[in-house]
Formats: sequence, structure tokens, C-alpha cells
Amino acid sequence: MTDGTQSIRGTNVLVLVSNRGNRRVLVDWVQSASAYSLVTPSDASESDRLPAFDVCLADRTGLRQFADEIRRAQAAASTFLPCLLVVERDRSFEGIEASARGLIDDVVSAPLDPARLQFRIDTLARRRRLSQDLWEAEERYRRLFELAPNAKVLVADGEIRAANRAAEQLLDRDSAALSGLSLETFVAESDRASFSELLDDAPADIDSTGPTFRTVSLEVGDRTALCETAAVHTGEGDELLVLLQDVTERVERERRLELYRRAMDEASIGITITDPSLSDNPMIYVNEKFVEITGYDREAAIGRNCRFLQGERTDRQTVARIRRAIDRDLPVSVIVVNYRKSGELFYNALDVMPVSDASGTVTNYLGFQRDVTEWVRNRRRLSVLDRVLRHNVRNRMNVVTGYAEELADHEDPAVRGAAERILDAGEDLLGQSETARQFRDVVSDEVATVETRDLVVDTREAIEEVRSGYPNAPVHTSLPDEAPIRGDQGVPLAVAEIVENAAEHGDPPIVVRVDPGPDETLLSVTDQGDGIPKHEHTVFADTEESPTEHAGGVGLWLVRWTVERVGGRIDYAEDDGTTIELRFSTPDGNRDIDRDGFRV
Repeated sequence: MTDGTQSIRGTNVLVLVSNRGNRRVLVDWVQSASAYSLVTPSDASESDRLPAFDVCLADRTGLRQFADEIRRAQAAASTFLPCLLVVERDRSFEGIEASARGLIDDVVSAPLDPARLQFRIDTLARRRRLSQDLWEAEERYRRLFELAPNAKVLVADGEIRAANRAAEQLLDRDSAALSGLSLETFVAESDRASFSELLDDAPADIDSTGPTFRTVSLEVGDRTALCETAAVHTGEGDELLVLLQDVTERVERERRLELYRRAMDEASIGITITDPSLSDNPMIYVNEKFVEITGYDREAAIGRNCRFLQGERTDRQTVARIRRAIDRDLPVSVIVVNYRKSGELFYNALDVMPVSDASGTVTNYLGFQRDVTEWVRNRRRLSVLDRVLRHNVRNRMNVVTGYAEELADHEDPAVRGAAERILDAGEDLLGQSETARQFRDVVSDEVATVETRDLVVDTREAIEEVRSGYPNAPVHTSLPDEAPIRGDQGVPLAVAEIVENAAEHGDPPIVVRVDPGPDETLLSVTDQGDGIPKHEHTVFADTEESPTEHAGGVGLWLVRWTVERVGGRIDYAEDDGTTIELRFSTPDGNRDIDRDGFRV
């Protein structure tokens, strides 16, 4: 006997032939064929199961003896598992029970013709291999169907036959509960006609453009889901594969983005967006107000770095500050000189904010522009007027106090008393003017330049300044080694003002304490005097100031404004002496602020 040249290698042949002569011939032939491997019932690990095989050779007796085992093996295989019956010539199915005949896939007669036997085995083996390949393909498609991220539903005769996991989640029911239901029952009434048309027009094949999708609303419980929907024939009768992609969140996100776009387009300030991933960090969006402010239309602005608005009078230090913040991926606020398309200079109040993705990487910069030209000019005019007034007040008061000093030695006691009162009032007025000037120099910027400061250092300097003017005023301190706060150059002025106020108007001892905290650091100044007059308590209330409230106690108002500029607050208590408290924010332990006010 010879090997068949077209045999499928690795074919396991199970021999269940009881006739000794036929069995010996078959066993020897199978063992000599390189394409086949012999398996026998003795190879089984369990008595009621046959070993794995691809083709079974059995005679009448073997079929009768192992019918139940062959039936179980074929049922468990899920694929074609053939049985070839070896019979005596001209006897065929004679004497074989009807229930066993269903196990037989082909018949070969004895005496055996090797070529015919090989042909029969190879034919059955090829059918089995094709059956296995088909089953594996179907299993792959079944897994793809089941595990696909998009909802997929098989529909036949208008009813759901199968649904994958994504469809179960979308429709909020398992496959068993969905089976037999009409998919149309989940479709909103307003979309049912369109959905029916989609099913009626489902193609048998899909070209390179893919299936046609329509947006359909599904109603599942109390939830409405917008779904992009398509359908295609599977090739199995009128069965359809319906694809459902829930786009509810995407549509809502697109609506919000459209709202944001309209809001930015119609905003009353200029808005720009730049992309640092592109060369030179160019603008990729400008709104209508930016066009109005600068005179450049979108086509002229987009694709360029915003430095093209700079010109001859643009301050290089301001530009360097912007550059430094961008290099550090930090926000920055400045007033910069820019130029319109017409060449006209304008002052631009510019705020730049980095925009980061979920990983913290800066993907864009958002810029806000406001034309503050008139504000800057008015501020300069007021500054000039302020200097003129302060100069005139100082000069005129020096004249008044000069005359008062001459009258201080007058022989008439009443004149001398009046002169002393004039001197006191003049010195007080000059002192208030000087205090206001110092605070004005610090708080003249529209936005505070916040930095990390040591409140202990500021407090010690303020106390030394007060002691130089009030050497007889005892000042006791309770200070830690350091107390970092968020503040600006107005902090030591504010501290000096309240310590000086206690030295001038209060009674000793004066106690100055600094108590650091994780979120807030407290500075308190306590004296034993009569307290601050009631009419000046409005400075501690949560109210806006008015001109009449500044008739007295202007120093306390200056302290309040200075502290509030850096995010702090001022409090007052009369429980155990008179105490003024200044509360400052404590910097984040993981971040700091450098001298330019940038977070680092």
C-alpha cells in the first residue's frame, strides 16, 4: 500500500474494526502512511470517551459497540467528524439499526482496495478540515461581533435575533430579553419612518465609501440616545446587521463647543488662541473683537505670532516678561504697547493663559486683549494732577506751619495754644499726605505683583521704622523664625501703619505677633488704649468705601486696600485690649512665586 499524494497530513484515523483480518490490514496500512496517525480506543483516558480523531473506520460490530461514544464525540466536536463504515461486499447497511445509520458518512467494501480507501479517507478528512476552517472563521466573526465596541444587532423578520455586549448596554437589556423584540420599539416616534426606510434600503454589499448612516433617537427607559445608525444584509435570507453608534455625548460636546465658539466670537474683549506645537507659536484663532481692536482681519492674523503687533515704543522689558512666562508655561498679565494696522499706537491690557491637556502638557495659549488706551492716558493725567496737588499742599502747609511756629512764642497764651493746634493739625495733614503718597506708589498698578515674602522680615523692618519715630513706645514681639506669605511691596507699609497707629494713639505695651498657618498667616498688633473710634469701624466691615468714610482713619483704609490687593483681609477686636489683625494667604508648599509674580 502507498501513501496518497493528496492526503492531509496529520489526519488522526481511529480504527474500530473488530474483524481481526481486516483490523490487522487497516492498522498496518494506517501506520505505514506518513500522512496518517493511528489512534485506538485504548488511547482514551476515560472509558466512556474516544480519543481525538479526524476519521473513524468502523465495521458493524465496532459501530454497534461504540455507537454512543461516536455520537458523543460528534456532538462535542461542533464540526464535521466523519465515520467510514467497512462492510462485506454487497451487505451495505444490512442489519444496522436506524439510530446508528445517522453516524455513518461513507461506506467502503471489503476486501479493501488501498487506493479507494485512501481516496475515501482523504475526502472525509478534507471535508472535516473545511468544516473546522469554517467553524473557526465563524467563531472569529462571532467574537468580533460580540466584542465590537459599537452596538450591533442582527434583525430578521423585523425581530432581534442577536445583540452584542455593546448593544445590551445601549438598550439596557441582555440578549435573552432582547431576542424576539422589534428594534423599532426603541426608536423615537419621530424617527421611525426614517429608520424603516433605512432598513428597507439596506444594501447587500458595502462599497469603499461604507454604509449610509442616519442619526436616529433611541428611547431607553427615561434616557434618549442619539445614534448614528446603518444597516446591511448579511446574506442569510432577509437577515440584517444593524450598526448603532451612540453619539449623544459627542453631539452635546459639539453643541457646547459651538456655544463656546459663538461666545468667543461675540465677546467684548479680544480673544486669541495660539498653538505652541507649530513653528513660532502662531495664532490659530482670533475673534471679531480682536479684528476690531487691531484692524487686522482673520486672514492677516492667523498663522502669525502676535509679536507683529509690537513696534517702536513697545517696552522690551514687558516683552521679555511675556516671553519668560510662556517659556515656563505660566500665565502672565501685562499692559503692552501695540500698533493697529493703521499704525496707530494703543495700550493693550494682555492676559495670557496656558491651556493643558489631561497629561498636563500645554497644548495652546489663550490670550485676552483689551484696549485700555484711554484708561492709561486718564491715569497719567490724574497722576500729574495728584503730584501737583501734593506739591501745593506740602508747600502751603509748610507756610502755615512756619507762621504757626512764629506764633508759638507769642506772649498771649491763647495765641500760643492756637499756634500749637495749628502745628499739630498741619503735621498730621502732612503725615497723612506722605502716607498716602507711599501707599499710592505701591498700589498704583492695576494688578498686584504678588510674590512670596517673609512676613517676619517685613514686620521687623516696620517695627524698627516705628521705633525710630517713637523711641519711648515699648513694642514686644512674638515672631517665628520665618513666615512666608503671598504679598507685595505694600505689606511692610501696612504693618508699619498699624504699629505706628498703636504707638501714637494706644497705650503700652504694644504686642506684635505673627502666627503662621497652613492656609493663612496672621499678624496681630495689640495695645491697651481706648480703641478705634466707632465712626471709623466701617473700614473693618464687609462694605465698599465711600468718600465720606475717609474723613478720618485714612491710614486704615490704605491698609485695607493694600491687604485685599494680595488676597488678604483686615479684622478688629476689643476683647483683651485693642487688636488689629492682618490675615495673609500662605503659599502652596509645592509652588513658589518669583519676583515677577510668576508661579515657578
